[in-house]
Amino acid sequence: MPGPSTPRTRNADTKKRKRDPAEKDAQAKRTRQQGDKSGKNGQADAGDLRDNALALLSQLQKNLTDDQIESELVKLGNTDAQATGWQVSKPMGGRMADIDPIFVEKEKYLILTYNTSLQIYSVAESLLVRRIALPVVQNTYAGKSSTPTIVATCLSHTNPDFVWVACSDGRIWRINWKKGTTVHDEFRTQSQSALDMSVAAIKGNQSTAEVIYVAETTKQFKGEIVAYFGPDFSNPPSEALFTTKKSDQGIHLLRASPDGKYIVGATRESLIVGTVTSQASQTDVGLEFEFFTFDSTDLICALDVHITDKNDGASALDLIAGGARGAIYYYNDILRKLQNLNGPKSKREPLQARKYHWHRRAVHSLKWSKDGHYMISGGSENVLVLWQMDTGKMDHLPHLSGSIENLVVSPTGSSYAVHLDDNSTMVLSTAEMKPTTYISGIQSAARFTSTPKDLLVRRVWSVEDDVRHPVPAALNPAEPSRLYVCTGTGQQAMLAGEQQSAPLLQSFDMEIFRSISKQALARTQPTDVNITSKGNPISEPRITHVAFSQDGKWLATVDDWQPPQRDLEKIAPEAREQFVKERREVYLKFWATREGDEPFALSSRVNSPHITSRPETVLALAADHTSNRFATLGDDGMVRIWQSKTRQQDGVTSKDTSGEALQSWSCSVAVALGSNVGADALALTGEITSERNGSICFSEDGSTLFIAFGSSNDGAVYVVDAQTGELRTTLENMWKGHIRRLQILAPYVITLSDDLRVYDVVADELQYGIQLPSGRNAPAVKEFSHLAVDRKSRTFAVVVPGGHASQLAVMKPEEPQLLCTKRIPHRVTSLVSTGSSSGFVAVDDAAQLWTVAEAADPGAVTLSKPLEDMQLDGEPVAEDAIIEDDDEAEDEEMAIGNEQEDPSDAMDVDDDDAQPAVINRQRLAELFDAAPAFAMPSVEDMFYKVTGLLATKPLKA
Repeated sequence: MPGPSTPRTRNADTKKRKRDPAEKDAQAKRTRQQGDKSGKNGQADAGDLRDNALALLSQLQKNLTDDQIESELVKLGNTDAQATGWQVSKPMGGRMADIDPIFVEKEKYLILTYNTSLQIYSVAESLLVRRIALPVVQNTYAGKSSTPTIVATCLSHTNPDFVWVACSDGRIWRINWKKGTTVHDEFRTQSQSALDMSVAAIKGNQSTAEVIYVAETTKQFKGEIVAYFGPDFSNPPSEALFTTKKSDQGIHLLRASPDGKYIVGATRESLIVGTVTSQASQTDVGLEFEFFTFDSTDLICALDVHITDKNDGASALDLIAGGARGAIYYYNDILRKLQNLNGPKSKREPLQARKYHWHRRAVHSLKWSKDGHYMISGGSENVLVLWQMDTGKMDHLPHLSGSIENLVVSPTGSSYAVHLDDNSTMVLSTAEMKPTTYISGIQSAARFTSTPKDLLVRRVWSVEDDVRHPVPAALNPAEPSRLYVCTGTGQQAMLAGEQQSAPLLQSFDMEIFRSISKQALARTQPTDVNITSKGNPISEPRITHVAFSQDGKWLATVDDWQPPQRDLEKIAPEAREQFVKERREVYLKFWATREGDEPFALSSRVNSPHITSRPETVLALAADHTSNRFATLGDDGMVRIWQSKTRQQDGVTSKDTSGEALQSWSCSVAVALGSNVGADALALTGEITSERNGSICFSEDGSTLFIAFGSSNDGAVYVVDAQTGELRTTLENMWKGHIRRLQILAPYVITLSDDLRVYDVVADELQYGIQLPSGRNAPAVKEFSHLAVDRKSRTFAVVVPGGHASQLAVMKPEEPQLLCTKRIPHRVTSLVSTGSSSGFVAVDDAAQLWTVAEAADPGAVTLSKPLEDMQLDGEPVAEDAIIEDDDEAEDEEMAIGNEQEDPSDAMDVDDDDAQPAVINRQRLAELFDAAPAFAMPSVEDMFYKVTGLLATKPLKA
């Protein structure tokens, strides 16, 4: 294999001889002891590392416990980017929280609450204006305590430039969304807990005071509504307004009218309705309040109120409540009816609710229209439902891309903001029901921070809180800014059932930080029939591997599906294995990429690429770096190399509609790995089958294929000629335990298993090794340890999980020296790199993107920045910087022209004092959004159009 050897001197006695295949039956395997290292230089390296921060680089000589290893990882912290030349970007994106979006600034901007940040978007352009990070997650590596979450975000009614954010541990923040100032803890609730929050402005005798209503949990686990008064919220006075009588009755929903006079809430068994009146003086705010509670028919998971003024000057409180079993309950003038219960019998009325029922599962969100004649609801059916209150007639907007989590009616009532559980939000016009704004982040599987509303009641199915498998992802070498991530039809659909589903491929542009497209690569289920007759969600296939060819023109994918265990309950035990064999689906697919945003075209599909008497699991997929070839490794102990050829029929080349020759893919080389055979053959011989795993990688010149394959602790790496399929040699003791990844940086073979090992193939000795934690976090370490190499900078990155955090490190294979280390407070689910640009891209289970790259490399992968960071967000920050109308601009230009009567005076104008031209943002949007990128005019035409906007109009004679 080409590539220079490291200049380090080595002791010949410690070199391990490669094993010739011909000697396989003549002599027993010879394994290397972990302590067998190069004598002098091994000790010298240990001395060099004595003061190194990465003390766990122990050359595999120490047997550290998990706690000791994690303690070393915690000590690592983050390296100084200035000293190493490498840097880790700030996280971008995230998972949208189950919190209502907020329209601000006359509906020009939309505030979205993410699990880790607040993000402000322009409604007209769908562009990110500002990202405000929130210190929600503690930056710990092996934290074992529950992570706090954001529970509510409310706009201030006294100062619309601020929003209030409540955290589940009782922290309440006041944030200026226009300036994006640093977040500080304004105050903490008395109980150090918060379930929900609502903000109101109560008018007093002298002024209007802001009041924050917080639903808390007492020490006796009772629900409590507490009011906190302004204007000084550093240590605000508070008053408990209502406390539940029973324990374990937390108030999980809390809503208040803007004037603070009416409060409604919900517990698991009851609804709460209260009225608050102000007794204000010049010094403080006193509240008089009256609360009522009554049993609810269902567990309530959505609430909204509408205030109607009557002719007699009184107000009617209309309440709608969405149940966890799909029903909607409408309580007309509920407060008056509750108050009359304590009055004479003649005025008493039954608390009878009008019932509307269409949703099959929980009502996720429910809102009144502005006029109170309609209500809007949404749930897991992927359908937006509009209800006419008088007649009960329904209108539907079906086939949305995910289940509806939140609905908001804009202040003017002209738009709906709809948050879907596929991590997207759209703004719909109420007149045409067409989207005017679309905001989407990374849609890969993410960790649940709260219980899904569908599971508030007992179901026949369940949803996992954590991501169970790493998320396949890839960067297209032809378009390094495009990240392709495997995803599903929604967060709940991906994590429901026995296996994590992901039949879709999302294309995400990191430069503009926007989702480009989403394409089905495997069998998907229509949104209207996505559950069985017994209520179980229909499981979808999971894409397990993706890889692009070296020129980016081909994409290879592997998807896997097998019947869920519930389908085997009524089958005889002796017939279950045969039933699974017949119904399991494993497909290898080859897709031809297209220019622009066109979907990929399926070129070939291989059914069961690795098969014995049953379809075998595809353990690994790799692409050749020099030609359009792919290699797969299966659990049948076979490696197959796939190549394309021109498709012909009767000797005539087949072509597509554009005249391009069609290609078909087939296996060109098949290699059996030693005595390894399929799992069914081992069972026939009476051998005990154990879980086998593997990884493959082409050498940098494409001449050699390296395969790590076997059961636990086999440790063998097979070296195969990629042209002939001949097994050249076998390297023993190259990995331990479960092999996760094998990568090549000539002349080094890097393996990630229960430890990390860097092996010099030319010198035939171990360069160094790193111990990884196992045992307590064994499943997480097994699934979410990542390894990726950057051939441009000749570095590799490794990720080690711990708890719900991860430690990322970048190193060179020559020496065990850290170039960069970063503690990520989330579990990394994907780590990718590309050969056309340097650096790495990581995706975590909070749907955030991180990039790691050399700071001085102009070709490194980069992420889009908010408009604020690029100084392009003038409107929301400086209100005085208003773009003038066209007529006013022309008048000003005429005035300036009239003042310049003397030509000599014009020559004396100082260029430094010239005012820059101001371009109306709408004109720029019309210019650049006129057509898709592939249909845009030439660069020269666009240049003249932009300069035409900058140029001053000629004066009339």
